[in-house]
Amino acid sequence: MDEQLHVSETVPLEGAFSKYLRTYRLLNSLLLALFFLVITFSVIWNIMMGIPLSDDAGSDFADAGQPSTAPKKQEQKVRLMQRQKQAKPSQTFTFQAQAISEIAAPVVDIETKSLNPAIAISPMGNVGDVSVNVDMSVLNKAFASNFMGVKSKANKILFIIDYSASMKGRDKVMRSELSKAIEKLPAVGSVAVIFFSGPTWVAGEDANALHKNWSGTNNGGWKPNDGYKPIRPKWLPVTPSNKKKLIKAVYDTPLTFGTVWDNSFDWAFYMNPKPDVIYFMTDGNANKNLQGMEIIKQKKGRTKIYTIGYGAPAGAKAPLEEIAAMTGGKSKFVDMDEIKMMEKEIDGNNKQAMN
Repeated sequence: MDEQLHVSETVPLEGAFSKYLRTYRLLNSLLLALFFLVITFSVIWNIMMGIPLSDDAGSDFADAGQPSTAPKKQEQKVRLMQRQKQAKPSQTFTFQAQAISEIAAPVVDIETKSLNPAIAISPMGNVGDVSVNVDMSVLNKAFASNFMGVKSKANKILFIIDYSASMKGRDKVMRSELSKAIEKLPAVGSVAVIFFSGPTWVAGEDANALHKNWSGTNNGGWKPNDGYKPIRPKWLPVTPSNKKKLIKAVYDTPLTFGTVWDNSFDWAFYMNPKPDVIYFMTDGNANKNLQGMEIIKQKKGRTKIYTIGYGAPAGAKAPLEEIAAMTGGKSKFVDMDEIKMMEKEIDGNNKQAMN
């Protein structure tokens, strides 16, 4: 009896979970293998996703994680410029100077076939990222000018104007017409203005102050004093600011001394480049400036000179016509009756403006 009890106590009892494992051991093995397989796949996937792609052509990001749009922008810019070079614009634009006086400014027609605008637009789509570079050099071929009814087309225009004491009483029209001519110049090309009355100086200088640095006579000629180097004329772009300064000089500069202009043309032909056109206005006789005539003959190059005899004596007509003819320019004479009529018109316009 005791022996039987001892045997029954040593026999282990099988639990429900153990029975389950024993009964479904094949299924459990498959589930366990599947679990480990899923875990292994997840680890491998995370490792692969953490490695940066090395294909530069298809990547939008650099190694530092910043957007890399430079290659795309450059490629788009090159393609756009290539397409524009192949384009052949055929339309014609008309540039016209706005006339302020009654003398209508001529029209300059410029074919834009040689215009080759290069336009580069950023793909960012922001106005601040858009840049336009247009080659406007074709517009510098010629621009219209008009002084005292004498018209010309040029790229670089120089005015040489008589500011001698003999202009007194008739300078109102000269100042008005010169100011209008400067104001009407379109914003292409370059301009320079020289005054003379024995000494020669650039518009804007203090005439009274600089005259002490010159010596000479109207018959013997004028030269700068030893050690004094006058300011030489330079080309100014036709901008609103430069127009304003030149027009102020036209009205502020006093009349002085006599009619000697040889230094003015000597300076003019040393400008680099030389003027395309010179407007030369004087009330004096060019025969008194034989040295100036020789300077023009020897140094004129391709410069055209348009001469304006402004209330000048009869003896001035032939030499001024000669200067215009030898340079391919034109000559015009304005007599005192015309000047008086123009003065009355200016006075009338001023009264209307005041009212």
